[in-house]
Parts: sequence; C-alpha cells; structure tokens
Amino acid sequence: MDGLLLIDKPKGLTSHDVVDRIRQLLKIRKVGHTGTLDPQASGLLLICLGRATKLSRFLQDLDKTYQGEMIFGMTTTSFDGQGEVVEEKNASDLSKAKVEEFFARFRGKVIQTPPMWSAVHWKGKRLYEIARDGLEVERIPRKIWIYELELVDFVSNHHPRVKFKIRCSKGTYVRSLCADVGRVSGFGAYQAALCRTEIGPFDLRQAKRLKDLGEKVANGKEEGIVCSLKDSLPHLPLVKVKSGVEKIVKWGRPLYLSHLDFLPKELGKGDKVRLCSQEGELLAVAISLQEESHFCKDKIGFKYLRVLI
Repeated sequence: MDGLLLIDKPKGLTSHDVVDRIRQLLKIRKVGHTGTLDPQASGLLLICLGRATKLSRFLQDLDKTYQGEMIFGMTTTSFDGQGEVVEEKNASDLSKAKVEEFFARFRGKVIQTPPMWSAVHWKGKRLYEIARDGLEVERIPRKIWIYELELVDFVSNHHPRVKFKIRCSKGTYVRSLCADVGRVSGFGAYQAALCRTEIGPFDLRQAKRLKDLGEKVANGKEEGIVCSLKDSLPHLPLVKVKSGVEKIVKWGRPLYLSHLDFLPKELGKGDKVRLCSQEGELLAVAISLQEESHFCKDKIGFKYLRVLI
C-alpha cells in the first residue's frame, strides 16, 4: 500500500499516536507524517504509506491553514488552555476594531520564538521535556510568514473570545502568535482551540476519521482510501516520459527532450516536477534545469531529487 492518507486527527492524540494506530490498522511498517499537529489541536494530518514516505520532504514545506479561537485577558505557561494561568486581566475594554488592528501588525514576515512547550530539539532533548521540569532555555528565533490572518467572530466580555482564520508558512506556532497578539494588546491572550483545515492543496473535507478508517478496514473496503503516488504531489507540475524511458529514469541517467512526451506550459528553471510514465506511474521527483519555452534538445532537462522505481 503506497500513497498518501488524509486523516482528520481528533483532539487529544499526538501525531505519533495516529501513525501508530494506522500502522496497526493497515498492518504496514512504513508509515510517517509530514508535520506534527499539537495534541490539543485537531484537523488535517498527512500520512505517508510505503514508498510515499520517500516523498515526505516534498510535502513538509506546504502552507498550512487553521481555524482557531483565542481568549484575551489571560496568559498561560503553554500559550494554550493546557498550561497554568500566570496572569489575568479584565479585557472588557478590548474592541473588535482593535483586534483587527493588532492582527494587521502580524501579517507578512514575522520573527517568532518557538514556545517552551514544543517539540523543538535543544541539546538532545525536546523543549517540552525541559519545560516539564519548570525550566526555560534560550531559543533561536525563526522567520515565518503569515499570509492571511482574519478575524471571524468577536464576543466581548470580561475575557473576549476571538475566532480567527490563519494561513501561514511551515514552522509557525499559532499558540505563540496568540500570545504575541495578546502581549501587544496589553491584556495577554492564549489559544483556546485550533483546527488545521488545509495543507497546501489538501483539504480537511477530504480526510477520514480514524474510526471510519477502522470500519472500512474491518469490512475489507480499503480500496480508494489512499491517494496514489502520482496524486500525492498535486502541487508539482506533471511531466510525462515516453514509453520505454522508465529504465533510463531507474538507472538515474540524464533525460533530454527526446525522452519526453509532455511538458507543462510555463515550466520554469528550478521548478520541482513529477516525472510519470505513460500509464501514470510516478517514476521520480526532479528539478527542471530548463524553461519550457526554451527547452533545448541537446541539454540535460532534469536533475533527479528522488527516484521511486
């Protein structure tokens, strides 16, 4: 079983828990995810099966979209509802217009420091392991991108509740963003709920719940639950090779224009592509060394990044 499985992770499970359950359900050893989702968050998790584990790195950099809720007037140790409250204020003076103003300040390039309660490594340990001992260490800030940050709903009271939508780059800690917005507001804030709804071209509505997956497997209806290798990378342009060229790809030999059956329009130099056979089998992921509009027959066309056959 080779391909991509879209899972709707429930709140309370770690990403590793989900991988273990799928490994047991499908009785397959090679299983991995393409990016963790906090235990207290729910939503879309991409699971690679079999040979698709070789494609993981081409899925990790995709943008993520979340729907969440934050509460102003309270600050916690973990930046979410699981931590201890360290400060509480009356934030009833906060307005919807002010929150939108704060959100605007966090769109674009943002320098963010990973929270202590995270899986980031520090001298051979996870940060959350150090945080459990009540310690805090210096973390290296990282650059992230917030492409969208929109206020969806605002409920005013002693501790205003704000529902929001965010589309961001890999490595973004939404919990930290909530805490940073709270700090700027002067009232403090924490993340009360979070659901990942999209990863690149993949949508939560396509995902399967673990319970439903278990029922399908128990009833012998596994067919159709996994995206094929070719369909696991829909964000990469498709390049088709001619019949008989598969062995050239397998041996890692250069590909020229004479080996190709189809080139996508507007293919640029440096673009990653899917190299597929006439039958639609994914042969390799490669990077284009030429532009489609000026593809020279005497020059090598692609550099292999991962060969799958």
